[in-house]
Formats: sequence, C-alpha cells, structure tokens
Amino acid sequence: MVLLVSGFDPSGGAGMLQDVKILSLLGASAMGVVSAHTVQNSSKVFSVKFRSWSDLEQELSALPKPKFVKIGLISPDHVELLRKTYPNAFLVWNIVLESSSGFRFQREEDVLRNLDFANLVVLNSEEASRLGLTADERTIVTGGHSNGEKIKVWYNGKEFETERVFGEFHGTGCAFTSALVGYLSFGYSIEEAIRASMELLVKILKVSEKQVQSEKLARDWMKFDAFQELEKIMPWLEELGPKTIPEVGQNVSYALPWSQNEYEVAKFPGRIRLKEGRPTFVSCPSFRDVSHTARMVLTAKRFCPHVRCVTNMRYKKEYIDRALEMGLKVYRLDRSLEPKELKELESGSMEWMVKKVYEDLGEIPDIVYDEGFFGKEAMIRVFGRNPVEVIQKVRKIVE
Repeated sequence: MVLLVSGFDPSGGAGMLQDVKILSLLGASAMGVVSAHTVQNSSKVFSVKFRSWSDLEQELSALPKPKFVKIGLISPDHVELLRKTYPNAFLVWNIVLESSSGFRFQREEDVLRNLDFANLVVLNSEEASRLGLTADERTIVTGGHSNGEKIKVWYNGKEFETERVFGEFHGTGCAFTSALVGYLSFGYSIEEAIRASMELLVKILKVSEKQVQSEKLARDWMKFDAFQELEKIMPWLEELGPKTIPEVGQNVSYALPWSQNEYEVAKFPGRIRLKEGRPTFVSCPSFRDVSHTARMVLTAKRFCPHVRCVTNMRYKKEYIDRALEMGLKVYRLDRSLEPKELKELESGSMEWMVKKVYEDLGEIPDIVYDEGFFGKEAMIRVFGRNPVEVIQKVRKIVE
C-alpha cells in the first residue's frame, strides 16, 4: 500500500490525480491526502494554497500506516512531520521548486532544511543545480529538461538512459516518481525501479499529448479483456457452428469503447469456416485484419455506444420465427433498397445497413436480417453489448 501526499492539479497532468493514475496502471493500491491546492492548467500555474498540518494530520490519522509514502507538492516543513508520523516508512519526495511556466512553489532554504527527513528525493537537473545537490545514494536527478537524443537519470554514481519522446509534457516528474514508488512497493531495488519507471514513462509519452496521459496506456487491459471475452465463447461457437455458419463464413466482432477503426475492433481474422462439417477457426482473436462485422459494429456503436458486439449467422426462417416468439427485437432489411454504387464497393454496405436500421427504428435491435439479393447470401446479424450476450441470443434462436 502506497500513501500519496501531494498537491491537487485540476488539469490531471500532475499531482494527486496523476499519482493515482500511475499506481492504478501498475496495479498498486494507494491512499491519498491532498497537501496543496493549485489553480492551473497544462501550461500555466496561477496560484497555490498549502494545507495546514492540522488538516493533513486529521486525515492521515484515519488511515493505516503505510510502508511507502510518495510526497509531492507540500510545505517543506511537513516532510519532517511526516517522518515523525511514519518513522518506519520509506519516504520518497519529488521536489518541485518552480513550475515550467515560472511559478515559484518553494524556497531553496526551506527545502534544504528538510531534505534529510526523506529516504529518497527526486528532482530534475535544473532544481538539483539550484539546490547544490548531486546524484548520490539518497538523490535521483532526472535529465528530461536537458537536450539530447536520450533521457538520462543519475543515481548513486550510475547513469541510466532511455529514448527521448520529443514534445512538451506536463507532469513527467510526478509520473516518474509515482511509478518509482509503485515499483519499490513491489520489492524492486531502487536501480531496478528507476529502469522500470523510465521504460513505463516512455510508453506513456508515446501516446500522450501536451501532458502525461497514463490513462491512454491503461486502455491496453481492455484489449486483453476483449480477447478473453472472444476466447470465452469459442467453445459455444464450435458447438453451434454447424447450425450457424453461413457459406461466406461467420465472424464475431467486439469493439473497444473508444474504437474509431477496424483495427480497434477484436475479431477472428479469416472468419470461422465449416470444414468437413466442423467449425474451424482460421485465427485466434486479433485486432489485425478487417471485417464486415467490424464495420457493422463500428457504425452501430456510433448510434448506440453500448452496442459493441455483433455476429453474422446463417439465415433460416425458423430462426427468425423463434426470435420473434422469444420477444427479441427483429428488423427485416430489404437489400434491394441498397444504393447501386454501394453494391459495387467492397465496403459501405454494412454501414448503410446499420444506418438505415437506426433511422427507421431509432435504436439498434437484437437482430437484423435479410433474405438475400443477387449475389448476396441471406443473412442474420445478432447485436449485443458483449460476445457472451450475443452468443446467448444466438443459442436461443437455434436451439
């Protein structure tokens, strides 16, 4: 468990909000007490108000004692009081003298007076120079503000480096220190925690704009979850396949909540085919390749964001009759109404189909079917929130 004692940055790029995002990204648990309130955005600080020790102490007293404390923007004298409150905890202080826009947070003499109360301090090279500090066994100096092709960090006579992600990013020091404390709480040595934190920060900055956006990297867990959800229904697809797989093959597409293109939709590349009467998966779930069902669900999600999954299946009148009997919402599509120019294109038909359904119904139904057209196999499409919901609907209408 990590205790965060840091300022509140309403922009979310640094401070308590960034601390929590970083630790959540690592899967580390955190508690937090706000030590200062700032008025700022990603490019400028307008004011700061430090909270009194009595306020902090009251909140800290309600929390269990931590093993690790990450200290951010704080009244420097409160670092001594934190040491007295937690004599056995490992305190890491990310010193911030001044914002990049020139707003002065701390006086050098106040910081120097309280340095020894922290087990480890983290600061950038400019701040280290102003304080007369060098990298040693209790001081980590970061070089992100200097020029060069590499980002360098110095600690205890050693130099660490990683690739530089070019750009101006608000909150890098905060994010680095939060990650460092997170890795320390996992049992990493300080040197290994530095390496891991630098590697993580590079990954975050590659997907960030203007400020550290660790939440974008956190989206990766949803990609893994999408694969798991599709893998979960593979046995059901194998069981039902002889009844559901059409001549063109079957697919199930599951869109990520923020998806904008087919490569942000999980699906089975190559579709699911019947081979000697048995379902065969050409590929495991992947975000690679394109799919007509992916285009369908992207369009459906545009109108109804919670509709993130769709499958296509063989058309049989008895399936439609059963769906109606069970109270599912069913829409019959007349493919002859499809514009001629779309029929000649490889893509466009699915988007037109879903758009027409929504225009007619004002919602995305459980089932959209058509009885075929020249060169078009009759087809049923089943929509839902997720793969399990979709396959449950399929099971209802075929069994």
